[in-house]
Parts: sequence; C-alpha cells; structure tokens
Amino acid sequence: MLKKHFLFEKEFFISVISIALPIAIQNVISSGVTAMDTIMLGQLGDIAVSGASLGGQPFFFMMVAIFGISGGAAVLISQYWGKGQTEVIRRVMRISCMFSFILALILTIVSFFFPTQIMSMFSNEKEVITASALYLKTLSVGFVFYALSSSYFIALRAVEQVVVSTRIYVMSFFVNVAINYMFIFGKFGAPALGVQGAAIGTVSARIFEFIAAMIYMYFIENKVGYKLHCMFKIDKKLLPDFAKHSLPVMGNEFIWGMGSVATGMIMGRIGSTFVAANSVVSVLYQLVSVFTFGIANAAAVICGKTIGQGKIERAEKTAFTFNLVALCSGLITATITFLVKDAFIGIYDITPQAKQVAYDMLQILVFIQPLLAIDIVNIVGVLRGGGDTRLALMLDGGGMWIINIPLSIILAFVVKAPAAIIYLSMRCDMFIKIAIEIWRIISKRWIRVVTREDF
Repeated sequence: MLKKHFLFEKEFFISVISIALPIAIQNVISSGVTAMDTIMLGQLGDIAVSGASLGGQPFFFMMVAIFGISGGAAVLISQYWGKGQTEVIRRVMRISCMFSFILALILTIVSFFFPTQIMSMFSNEKEVITASALYLKTLSVGFVFYALSSSYFIALRAVEQVVVSTRIYVMSFFVNVAINYMFIFGKFGAPALGVQGAAIGTVSARIFEFIAAMIYMYFIENKVGYKLHCMFKIDKKLLPDFAKHSLPVMGNEFIWGMGSVATGMIMGRIGSTFVAANSVVSVLYQLVSVFTFGIANAAAVICGKTIGQGKIERAEKTAFTFNLVALCSGLITATITFLVKDAFIGIYDITPQAKQVAYDMLQILVFIQPLLAIDIVNIVGVLRGGGDTRLALMLDGGGMWIINIPLSIILAFVVKAPAAIIYLSMRCDMFIKIAIEIWRIISKRWIRVVTREDF
C-alpha cells in the first residue's frame, strides 16, 4: 500500500542526500559568516554592529531579488535537465545571469555614489548613518561579483552540481574571516578600519567566489558548458517563459522579506525583551533547520527533473515522499531543539526575563517544527519544482500578510497576549497552508510542464 504512494528506492534517497547535505553545509557557513561579523564588530561597540547591520540591507534586497531571478530560472532548468536539453539550459542561464548582472550594476552605482542618502532612510542617528554609509559604499564593490557567481551556482544546483559551490563557500568563509580580522583590528600590518574592514572582508570573499566560479566554468565544468562571455546572447523565445516563472518566485521572496521587516517592527514595539528572546530562538532555529532547507532545494531539483523526463506518476510519488521526509526532518529538528534549548539559552548574556520568554518560545517551536518543515519543503521545493510558482507566491505572501501579521498586531497591542502566543501567531498560517498544499498535491494540479517542444 505504501509503495503505491511513496518511493523507497535507495537511489532516490542517495540523490536527496547528495543535494541536501552540501546545501545544508552552505547554510551553516552562511550563518557562520554572519556570526563572525557580529562577534568581531561587537568588540567595537553598538555603532559598528548597527552600521554593518543597516549597511547590509541593500545587499539583502539584492540577494533576495537574485534568488528570485535565479530560482525562477531553476524551475525551467531542472525540467530541461530532465529532458537532457543542455543547449536550452545554457540559454536560460544567459537570461538569468544577464538580469542578475543588470540589477547588481544598478544597485552598485546607487549604493556607491549615494550611500548616505540611502542610509538616512534607515536611521536618524548621525553616527550610525556615517558608519553604515561607509560600510555600504565599500560593500557595493562586490555586488556584481556576488550576482554573477550566485546566479551560476543556483543554476548548477538545478543540474545536480552542488558540491562545487559548497567547496568554494567553505574556502571563501576562511577568506572572509581572515580579511575581517586583518582590517577590522589592524593586524599583520593592515590598517584598523573597523566597520569598513568588515566590508572589505566580505568583498574579498565575493571576489574569491567569482574567480573560483570562473575557473570552474571555463576549465572544469563539462555537463552544461555555459560560458559567461555569452551572457548577452539572449533567446527572445525563452524570455516570456522566464518572466512567467521568475516573477512569482521573486515576488514570493520580496513579500516574505517585507513581512520579516514588518514582524521585526511588531517585536520592536512590544519591547527589547521580546526582541532579545526572538534573536536567540531565530539563531537556534536556523542552525537546526539547515538540513530541512537542503531537502527543500533537493525537492525542487528532483521534482522538476522528474517532470521534465515525462514521468508524471513518479513525480506524484516523489512529492508525497518528500512530505514524509520533511515530517521526519521536522521531528528530528524538534528533538534536537528540545534537548539543547536550555544549554543554548544559557550561552547568551541576556536578562532573566528574556531567557524565560526565549524558553517559552522554544517550547512552542518544538511542537510546530514538523509542520514548519512540511510547509518549507512544499513551498520552496515541491510546488516550485513542479512549476506551480504562482500558488507558492499566494500561499506564502497571503498567509503572512492576511493572517500572521494582522493577528500578531491584535494579540500584541489589543489583547496583550503572552510573548509565546504572539510568537505562535506569527507562524499560524502554516496550518491553512499545509492543508492547501496537500490538497494541491493530491489534485495533481501542481504539476506544470514548463518546457517547450519547439527547440
């Protein structure tokens, strides 16, 4: 009975792990870079930390936009990969890289020449504006390098080449930390530049990643054969397909990002105790959930490839199997959270009140993690991989802005509910979303063949 709806093949799970594990490692590295920046700058005071945090906001916007552009491209690439049409994949990669390049170039020009004006929108404190503007101006030098390498690496994921980007990110992590240490504190003969030194470290890592990506592209990679110098040779026939699938993904990421900003504003209005507690909870959640996000990316690649191969019945089984895998992953992360929560909270030097709120929030998180895992794998993985990007956008954006944020505002400022209940309300859309996701998968309407036959 189970074999009728699920896959229990050894090869399938090997494919999942081969994609999910490297991406999980990349996510750990990404969290590690942020943590190291914060730890080093924290020794210089609040102004340095705030300057880097605010100065990095335009980069965060660009990162979300590029993920949307490249994520939409990956929907097409994974299905064309299933059909074995590498020439079309190269055409899609050209479009993705070109738009990523143009966006990064525009943001580079604006950020480099008008950093103070931009940062004035984020703060009214003169010292913070000065520090963040200096950070942003320096950081903007690396925007184009990041855009081109990141777009390339995301495309490689869609053709099941994941390990190379993981190796490059591991090396760039050490480049970042070493340059940070040198230029933040003035070690080994380098000038002590403080917050600007942190930006120099990040830019150095981005340039290293770009050079490594170009070496791999031109001298090693032979499955797809994409070359950057062909970026502006655009296939106009593919542009409508690209826009159709990239815009919903980009919109999804943008709406999610703005929702996160709104949620942060709600927490800030509640008080510093809630903000501090949520910071602790967020870090632990990000660390224990890296493999879940890896599974979601694996689901997008494998579902897309299977549909591209024309194996529709197998695609249905693949979707159900990924939901089962997500549930197991969620149960494992919930168990880890339960076991380490006391020790993890104890690491932080926060008030007893904040520690108690963090403990209560983690208790809630333990119970909802299995559901969160299913939601993430379906939205980021199954639905996007199946080409159902519009539904993913409506569920993610609609759930956050129609349910979570209004309910959180009411509970926080009208009902004056406990912090743990408010925290739950910020994620309560998942109950409705999962029901719709499962219904969509059962109905088979999530399967969209996005490839063309006239190539």
